[in-house]
Amino acid sequence: MNIQDIVNKHQVPDIWWSKSGLPGIIKTTGHDITDLIHRLSTNNCMNVTQQVGKQTVLTNEKGRIIDVITILQRKDDYLILTSSNNEIKVIQWLKKFIIMEEIQFSIVTDEYEMITVHGAQSLDCISQLLNTHDLDIPIHSIMTSLDLPTRFAIRIMPINEMQFLVIDSINSGLINVFESSSIPFFDEVQFELERILSGMGIYGHELSDSYNPLEAGLLHLIDFKKGCYIGQEVIARLDSFNKVQKRLMGFISKYPISQNTIILIDSIEIGIVTSALQSIEGTIGLAYIRSEHAFPNSTVDAKSEVASQLCTLLNLPMRS
Repeated sequence: MNIQDIVNKHQVPDIWWSKSGLPGIIKTTGHDITDLIHRLSTNNCMNVTQQVGKQTVLTNEKGRIIDVITILQRKDDYLILTSSNNEIKVIQWLKKFIIMEEIQFSIVTDEYEMITVHGAQSLDCISQLLNTHDLDIPIHSIMTSLDLPTRFAIRIMPINEMQFLVIDSINSGLINVFESSSIPFFDEVQFELERILSGMGIYGHELSDSYNPLEAGLLHLIDFKKGCYIGQEVIARLDSFNKVQKRLMGFISKYPISQNTIILIDSIEIGIVTSALQSIEGTIGLAYIRSEHAFPNSTVDAKSEVASQLCTLLNLPMRS
């Protein structure tokens, strides 16, 4: 099983859409929310505007991941995008640190229809959908519709090329628009393959309180100049002294391998599988590997209760 063969077999079109990988949505009111999230997370969130939001990582006192969230400002409120089904945990964590701030939270995920649109031609598609003509859309920007006030799109971190999250009110017909179009649809399995090839972690797999942002490859979401936040000292120390113990890597194998399978070298445990997608060709997945063993093209053992199977470690992203 060769990674290039997989990539060649599963070529992606210039535009495609999916109903997988959708976030939870929390609506908040109160202007103190940006200050609160700034104090609790890894990135500088004080420069959030109505045009451009910010993605950041909530971490606990040990520097481990609570969730990766995006904060967006609208005219009358703010939206927080969480991992799927993680809205309650995020609200509970934020409320622990509210002292005098006047902030209200409400989970509004079920009030919306959502899809994601991907690929080099996605901006043209979104511009037509919203009847806008924006050519320069920064990451985490909101694009609003000139015709439909409930419909908007957010440019989000891409699996490949460019990616937008499109949102409209429930029963708006948004999904019907794409189902009746000629744009290719990626189901859950196809989406998962692209996610794994890109090395993008998701909550409950690569993103959890078992791992820190440096291990998860989220260095781009850490502002080392912003000052204190929950978990800051731990993360700064790990970075300064090069003490990151694990590294997220891809792997392939011609054998069936499942999530939570232990990875070994010479009978020594060096990692664990966090995502695995099986097919008749074998398995492709993601795994956390101890840094001293995290070398691409290394052959390692994936040991389950049934058998020990060979697999090959790969750098991320696996689709170049």
